Order: sequence, then structure tokens, then C-alpha cells
Amino acid sequence: MSYSITGIAYLILSFSLGYLIYRFFYYWKKERDSASRQALYIVSFFGLFVLNATIAGLFFADDLSFLITTVKINIFIQSLAFAAIAYNVIYLKFRKISPWLGFIPVFILGMIATILTVAYVQFDPFLEASGSINWGVPSGPMAIFVMLLRAFISLVTMVPLIIIFLLQFKNSKDPFIRKKSLGLGLAFLLVLIGALLDFLFIRIFNLDPIWRDLTFSICSIIILITLILTLPRSDIGRLKYEPR
Repeated sequence: MSYSITGIAYLILSFSLGYLIYRFFYYWKKERDSASRQALYIVSFFGLFVLNATIAGLFFADDLSFLITTVKINIFIQSLAFAAIAYNVIYLKFRKISPWLGFIPVFILGMIATILTVAYVQFDPFLEASGSINWGVPSGPMAIFVMLLRAFISLVTMVPLIIIFLLQFKNSKDPFIRKKSLGLGLAFLLVLIGALLDFLFIRIFNLDPIWRDLTFSICSIIILITLILTLPRSDIGRLKYEPR
């Protein structure tokens, strides 16, 4: 077994997501409403994704078969996370429409990306001399299609959610709602940047993976500080969504 800088970067990110999961679990225990349950699902899916990548990067960085399995499993987990976000966006902004109309199309697209990856995209991950994991994404048309599909899914789900949070920050009169909305909006924005960097920009711009890991680490620290400042325990009971 050998560790990698990629594993360390994901470990740092896991602290940020762990803090967020804890806060939303505490919120759900107090409120027991649909919005808090959806938020807990979303952050838990992302937490599972990061945990899976952390284990692979810290303990199996030189195990080709384990890294390939990690990539495929994480694409599936991402699909669930983005589908849950689509459900949440519809629930918050379009209360007369069934939120399953957001979940189902995104979930189907995610399953298409997962199936195409398993059946046709042959990853060849390896450990770079810098200590970062190069996921070895092939350059064929199918691989490019899958990467673009994953990028599209992340954009059409996370951008509306970020906008919802930032609009709540702008329009709400409640200082607690404003603080929470700003923190979550910035946190999800950084997560989106990290996701696009991980499975799109690295390949398109042929960047050294060490820059991905450094960006992950910096963004993770910023996310953690932002969440600590905007989601203090004393205020968590008042962190309610403002649909529409």
C-alpha cells in the first residue's frame, strides 16, 4: 500500500464535508422536515464520494484495480448526489411541480454516464512522480462524451442550487438565513469548481494533477472556515429554507 497527495487532499475535503454533514444531521434532528432531510441526503452522498476517494488515495494509490473500481463507484454516487440536488431545487422553487420530475431525468443521465463508463471507458490510473493520482482518463470520443455529460449534470443541478442560496442571502430579512445562505452558496460553488476541475479541466487543459490536489486542499480549507463562521451550533435550529 502507498499513499498519495490526492488522498491527503480528499482527506482535507472530508473534514469540511464531515462538518457540514454533522450540522445538517443536527438540523434534521431538531426540525424533522423534508427540507432538512433532503439537505442531509445531498451532503451525505458527497461525503460518501469523498470518503471513497480518500480511502483509495491514502491506502491504495498503487493498486490499479482498486482505483478503477473507485472511479466507477464514485460516478454512481455522484449521480445520486446530483439527482438529489435536482429534487431539492424543484422542491424549493417550484412547489406545484413534483420534485421527482427533477430527480428522475438527472438520475437517468447519471446512470447513462455510469453504464457507459463501466462498459466502454477504460481508465488507466497511476501515481505521478509528484505524488498525485492521475486517473488515466482515455482520450477517445466515448470518454470525452462521458466527461461532458458529467460536467453538464453538475452544472444544471448545482448552479440553480447556488443561485437559490445566493438569492436567499440577497432577499431574506432574517440575519440567520442570510448568513446560512451565503455560507452554503459559497461552499457549493467551491464544490462545483472542484468537481469540474477533477473530471474535466485536468483533461482538457492537460494540467498536472498536483494542481488539482492543491486547489482541492485550498478550497476545502476555505469551505471549512466558511461553514464554521456561517453555521455555528447556536444558530442551527433557526436554519430554515425559504422556498420560492
